[in-house]
Amino acid sequence: MTEIIGIFTGLWSIIKGLAVTLYNALRRPRITVMYPRERPEHLSPRTRGLFILRRDPETGKLRCTACGLCEKACPSRVITIEPEGSGKERHPKRYTMDLGHCLFCHLCVEACPFEALAMTPEFEIAGYDRSTNILEFERLIEAERPAGYTQKELLALPTEEAGEKAPQPVAAPAGGAAEPPAEDKRDD
Repeated sequence: MTEIIGIFTGLWSIIKGLAVTLYNALRRPRITVMYPRERPEHLSPRTRGLFILRRDPETGKLRCTACGLCEKACPSRVITIEPEGSGKERHPKRYTMDLGHCLFCHLCVEACPFEALAMTPEFEIAGYDRSTNILEFERLIEAERPAGYTQKELLALPTEEAGEKAPQPVAAPAGGAAEPPAEDKRDD
């Protein structure tokens, strides 16, 4: 008798499980986004993406005073700051972040007393070369994005010190993700 009860209990569990599966498959809207063919419409406001250095909206000057608290709070030692000036005129001469080692833990943003460092929801920051993971001061400064450039192209812009010409913006292909460069220069 206990064997028959066990069989019916097992069948009832299977039926309940299949009912839940069918309900979720047929009635609920789909949540999965087929990336990169589809782009997510709404990201959480707490999404941790690309870093920016913010400006004071009233004066237009950078909020960063090169105090070094973000550098000290970083567990991976990703941030390097060289200060310039003293007192109220102190500002970063050089501010570098190596995103290749970054944990995106948000501790540097929380440590900043002036809210100068922030994270944007821009998540497409991967590249084919490790040098694109190093963000220099100019690339971290919050500014309006030039028309026609994607965030990935902005990260690849040359610095003024190198004296290189900026690449021309390229329209994204209609059928999905961009093709990788012809020559892959990854360090293995």
